[in-house]
Amino acid sequence: MDKRHIGSVGLGVAVVLFVALNAVGGALLKRVRLDLTEDQLFTLSQGTRNILADIDEPIRLSFYFSRSLTEEVPEISGYAIRVEELLQEYVLASGGALELRVVDPASFSVEEDEAVASGVQGVSVSAAGDLFYFGLVATNATDVSHVIPFFDPNQEAFLEYELSRFVHDLSHPEKARLAILSALPIVAGPPPTYPGAPPPATGWYLLEQLRQAYEVELLAADASAVPAGTDVLLVVHPKDLSQGSLYAIDQFVLGGGRALVLVDPHCEDDRPPADPGNPLAGMGTPRASDLAPLLEAWGVGYDPARLLGDRAAAMYVQAGSQARPERTPYVVWLELTGDCLDQQDPVTSGLGAVRVASAGMLEPLDGASTRFTPLIRSTEEAAELETSAVQFFPQPKDLLASFAPAGQRYTLAARVTGEVLSAFPDGPPDAAAEAGSEGPPARPPEHLAASVAPLHVIIVADVDLGADRWWVQFQNFFGSRLPVPVASNGDFLLNAVDSLAGSTDLLEVRGRGRSDRPFVRIEQLRREAEQRYLAEEQRLQQELRDTERRINELQSQREETASLVLTPAQAAEIERFQESRVETRKKLRAVKHELGKEIEQLQNTLMFANTLGVPLVLLLLALGARWARGRARNL
Repeated sequence: MDKRHIGSVGLGVAVVLFVALNAVGGALLKRVRLDLTEDQLFTLSQGTRNILADIDEPIRLSFYFSRSLTEEVPEISGYAIRVEELLQEYVLASGGALELRVVDPASFSVEEDEAVASGVQGVSVSAAGDLFYFGLVATNATDVSHVIPFFDPNQEAFLEYELSRFVHDLSHPEKARLAILSALPIVAGPPPTYPGAPPPATGWYLLEQLRQAYEVELLAADASAVPAGTDVLLVVHPKDLSQGSLYAIDQFVLGGGRALVLVDPHCEDDRPPADPGNPLAGMGTPRASDLAPLLEAWGVGYDPARLLGDRAAAMYVQAGSQARPERTPYVVWLELTGDCLDQQDPVTSGLGAVRVASAGMLEPLDGASTRFTPLIRSTEEAAELETSAVQFFPQPKDLLASFAPAGQRYTLAARVTGEVLSAFPDGPPDAAAEAGSEGPPARPPEHLAASVAPLHVIIVADVDLGADRWWVQFQNFFGSRLPVPVASNGDFLLNAVDSLAGSTDLLEVRGRGRSDRPFVRIEQLRREAEQRYLAEEQRLQQELRDTERRINELQSQREETASLVLTPAQAAEIERFQESRVETRKKLRAVKHELGKEIEQLQNTLMFANTLGVPLVLLLLALGARWARGRARNL
């Protein structure tokens, strides 16, 4: 048999083996998965597996997916495959507790009527009016259903949490009770009733998420009792609370209740109503909140007159004039990532970034009986600032220029646990007898002088992190208003409530990814470059200000003497200063140009390494392997 015939037989055998291996491998390796994503988005978390193992009765999943129309929406088809595969993973991991039905609802079919009746939303994708369905209906044994009307591709990183929450809620239909005491309008207000009326409060999107998972009750601002049966109390911006309200919080936590407290030395979202007659009136209004007697009793120090600045974590804002805006770090608006978030606590573990604005600082008091565990901390390039620094027309560039890091890390959020005494050792104040919230009180009639169960509270020295503008944006998606998180603030606060309410499995699922993936290395290099150029820029800016001041002084001298003609000495000096001003501006432009050029070079270098570096390495490996094979044949 000649070599050519042997080669043909070998090729045929190779083809048969390839087909056979694919067929056998497809059957044997059907459940094998290799997840190479950074956040392991395609691997079920242990929290999800725990939830699935805890299902007592079967849950039916109906996945409505218009597979026949995927060519009309190619931007969604890939994500639809991802959703279907993840649902199959859930079914495999549930051990038969989940039943999956995939439905392609054709136009005017019984399946389409079923999808619409269940709350699944169809989106028009063709001129013929065909509706594309991409939603899920989950139903438990008692016919209680939860619906995802339409899967949003922008929230792919949070897909597992949504599915796990559905399963958890259906297998445990009872909801924990959450009471909210807030001095801010976190609930959306009614629409205006007359032309020219002030716009209503927009409310917090976070509240919508809380209502999905908890029985939420909003308390009056002067509530003197926490309703019976409350599992968790959320206190938002406790500003000018009455003694009765403070006592109600004190007795609630002493009796074993859990609390999440948000205080703030300068709440950016605490804006008083506009006064057309005095636009500056609102700036003098205090924006600080405090829980002084209670925090002290819990062993926590907090000063509402001081806030935190951090040069390394500062967010960028547009500063300068309208004609020449400049991107400048604002040291009191922070984006905290990485080791600023405690990776050992389920509340903050795995979060992407938490944004805060004009936040305060917490610290354990000496001799406290409680355990103080930081959850969110600053970097070491942080320092304390007076709240007055941001009260009246704060200038980001001036704050940055005068900022002097203290070289230590400050705590912005902490978990506090342990045995404590009442902040009211003499018993209830008179204000506690006033009318408060409706319903029977949760505390026993007798005064609690000490905790009957260990204190368990989470305290955050920032209120703004819950407001929408700091962590979530909204997009119009086929006529629907869909939220797109750009930071992990919502996950952090929901995790905190879940932790206090006792739901730990969902903590491991939520916040495993972030839809906004910034170039972290580029931002770090940008900050380093800006620090190198900052000193030179400040020197030139000061020189420019001095030159312009001297020119103004010389011109004012002429006006004072009522002379229309400058003396030769004055004219020469003004001309010299004007030339100096032109030269200084030229140097300043050069400094800014060099800074921009260096940052652009850094971006191009990193982007080249990320996009072409790996293919080049693979190409070199392939060429090396080919060279090695050729050399082996020659030998």
